[in-house]
Amino acid sequence: MTQNILEKIFTSAARVKIMKLFLFNNEDVFDKESVLEKSKVTAKELQYEIKLLKEIKFIKDKKITKTSTTKTGKITKKKVEGFYLNPDFSLLKQLKDLLINNEPLKHSDIQKRIGKTGKIKLIIIAGVFLQADDCRVDLLIVGDELKKRSLENTIKTMESEIGKELRFSYLSTEDFKYRHSVCDRLIRDILDYKHEVVMDRIGIGY
Repeated sequence: MTQNILEKIFTSAARVKIMKLFLFNNEDVFDKESVLEKSKVTAKELQYEIKLLKEIKFIKDKKITKTSTTKTGKITKKKVEGFYLNPDFSLLKQLKDLLINNEPLKHSDIQKRIGKTGKIKLIIIAGVFLQADDCRVDLLIVGDELKKRSLENTIKTMESEIGKELRFSYLSTEDFKYRHSVCDRLIRDILDYKHEVVMDRIGIGY
């Protein structure tokens, strides 16, 4: 039985993305629209994967009330099908160890992606990348001539692969150097606690 479940789980990249979303957000209930938006899978993939994950009892479903606002400003409510992680799933601990308690993205991959969004001088990771939930940010980016849209798209793609919304902060090189020199609270909260330097062209020495 366990072998059959494992075979079903690891045959689809879309499935792994969706599973990470539920594992990282194990107290949340998502409707199909939310899963689609956060995991960046296709509608066809979503339909198939949700059905399969329900079959193996990885997720359960429940009716939830969804609130939305029309173009005219009218607030509407409707009942939709929602999904949440089954806390009694037989392989829950093993999947958390495999899909969450490991390095989500390699340093080289992070540097390559973020490096395309501007003249990047410093990248520091913390939080979700290092399984340290108490950090203020997961990602600190320092550089100049930022391509804001490009960075936003890059972050969203990374979020879909990791399965969790990233807390990130972007600073210009000048701003970072000033904050660093005056022991700014945000900078200290990052550098004084668990973190890893992915790229350093400034020479902060951490």
